[in-house]
Amino acid sequence: MSTAMAINVGYFVKESLVSFKRNWVMSLGAIITIYLSLLLVGVSVGSGMLLGQVVQSVEEKVSIRVFLKDGAAPEDVDALQQSLVSNEFVSNVTYTSKEAALEEFKETIVQDSPEIIDQLEGNPLPASLDVDLTDPRNVMLVVDAIKADPAFPKVADRPDDPEKSLKYGQQIVNQLFAVTRILRMVSAVFVAMLGMISLIFISNAIRLAIYARRKEIGIMRLVGASNWFIRTPFLLEGVIQSLVGALLAIATLAIAWFYVLPAAKELLPFLPIALEGGAALQVSLILIFGGIIIGLLGSGFALRRYLRV
Repeated sequence: MSTAMAINVGYFVKESLVSFKRNWVMSLGAIITIYLSLLLVGVSVGSGMLLGQVVQSVEEKVSIRVFLKDGAAPEDVDALQQSLVSNEFVSNVTYTSKEAALEEFKETIVQDSPEIIDQLEGNPLPASLDVDLTDPRNVMLVVDAIKADPAFPKVADRPDDPEKSLKYGQQIVNQLFAVTRILRMVSAVFVAMLGMISLIFISNAIRLAIYARRKEIGIMRLVGASNWFIRTPFLLEGVIQSLVGALLAIATLAIAWFYVLPAAKELLPFLPIALEGGAALQVSLILIFGGIIIGLLGSGFALRRYLRV
């Protein structure tokens, strides 16, 4: 039984390859379309992973800074600080004096342009309370709590508009999420369109293969061949086309992984642009299984429509 099964598998593969060569123009069109479809899927999945890392990195750095006016009463500053410390969404509150703010400014902002410091008159930077969060997603809850605190208007460096005394990075995170959603929607539309075109190409290639082998199929029917014995080579042909397209897409993405990502990481060292081997394997498996599904669907559609067995 195992010998017969091996013979059948060999026969199916051989017949699929013969049909593939016989209709190479349509097969090539199907492969190119599948390649483009799966390449877009791979780019979409990979960029989604990278954007997720960037968003997570930015989220981890989200904090709230409350700028304090010069001469703010220490008891009011302490009251606001204690209120924040007792907030369940706050992990830590640090007081930064004017002098410490200026030193931080020298070390981070004007490290390469020390002449900027010489142009400053005195110390224009305000003291601040730096608020770290237990979960960056709760930033607006903490911001609302600060605004509602009666001590906040008393110590804010913009008493005419206290809200401008608050600085927090949630807006950046929201913008990143918005860009990610738009990119995924656009990618999904293109993937759907290319997927439909791939199914049409595969279906047409299988239709031509059925027409070219119509006499052989008639003989198989006369000698009592089963439906699956007749159908299987055509299904395999669609799967082969899809697998070739998937492997080409994986090869293209591998080139980008080895050459484009390191260049992007060097150009943007402050962003976590990297995909681990596990992520690359995950993308590859998605493309391979996606290709197999496209091949089976396209072949199955053609067989139901054009092969009556």
